[in-house]
Amino acid sequence: MIAIQVLQGLMEGVTLFLIASGLTLIFGVSLVINFAHGSFYMLGAFLTYQLYPHILYRTVPGFYITIILCGLIVAVLGLLFEVLLMRRVYHTEHLMQLVVTIAGVLIIRDLVKVIWGVNEAASPVPDALAGAVVIGGNYIPSYQLAMVAVGIVVLILMYAALNYTRAGIILRAATDDRGMVALLGINQAYVFSGVFFVGSFLAGVAGGLAASFEAVDYLLDTRVIINAFIVVIIGGLGSLSGALIGAIAVGVLKALGLLWVPEISFVGAYLLVAVVLMVRSFRRSVE
Repeated sequence: MIAIQVLQGLMEGVTLFLIASGLTLIFGVSLVINFAHGSFYMLGAFLTYQLYPHILYRTVPGFYITIILCGLIVAVLGLLFEVLLMRRVYHTEHLMQLVVTIAGVLIIRDLVKVIWGVNEAASPVPDALAGAVVIGGNYIPSYQLAMVAVGIVVLILMYAALNYTRAGIILRAATDDRGMVALLGINQAYVFSGVFFVGSFLAGVAGGLAASFEAVDYLLDTRVIINAFIVVIIGGLGSLSGALIGAIAVGVLKALGLLWVPEISFVGAYLLVAVVLMVRSFRRSVE
């Protein structure tokens, strides 16, 4: 039973890492706390629900093609959001930036309600992943294993892209010191647009993966962005490795909490944030 719960936590950790990594990349480069990031996750989930029946329905290739396609669509929408709205407030106060991102949340939520309504939706699992695998006497849903595998693949691809491609190296450099990137003659507008494109793509893919095991409705953005911010706070703003550790910690903690103390399982992540913040504050005071 514990093994199943841990795997369940890892599965949630995968989706949390995908959305939190995009969130922390955007903050690390642009210093924008993007509340609309959860809305792009929600769009990925709804688009997967809408398009999957028309692309090799209920097959594994069709499922992953749909998720990648939806991720790209969401990435383009995220790029438009950055170009049309965010680009005009980069040099204003953080409060104005927050207002714009919250406005994005409200606009996207109303569009979702108009297009898909207010009822819950869910995307079916591919037939090949609908069964279970026996591991150590425990029945592990095949879809959960596939989710963890996808997370590992995305993590490897992201690591390779950020460390071995010119665009990835520029993004990492901008995360550390965007002023230095500007001094090198690199157009910051392109860097900001690129990071919103990548971050929105990751959010869309995460939403597509979650559409088969999570209730998809117009409030999904609020539910997921809270957990994403918890992960980012635990891992440290702008840190991808921290986002990975935080996502796994939150996912596993929530899953084990449901097993041992289901009445207060939702409190565990908040307690972890409190502990992390207290430890950081203590370390700073000592230094």
